[in-house]
Amino acid sequence: MIRSDEQRGRAEPEDAHRGWVAPTPRDADEAATDRAMAAAERAVAEGTASGDQRSRVQRMALARTHEQRRAAFRQGD
Repeated sequence: MIRSDEQRGRAEPEDAHRGWVAPTPRDADEAATDRAMAAAERAVAEGTASGDQRSRVQRMALARTHEQRRAAFRQGD
């Protein structure tokens, strides 16, 4: 049996922060970008995304943190 304090065969990345919550947007532009990101992800999932939304979501998929995802989404603005 594996105890809860033992590793389960895979180590978490060094920069993983268990229980960490993404920061809130610092300003109205970041809040608007976060809403646009969510809308683009929904559109892709529903199959109604524009070409621009699909490419932005693909760029976001390569990022690890929320800030990196936001920056990737903003590329090309």
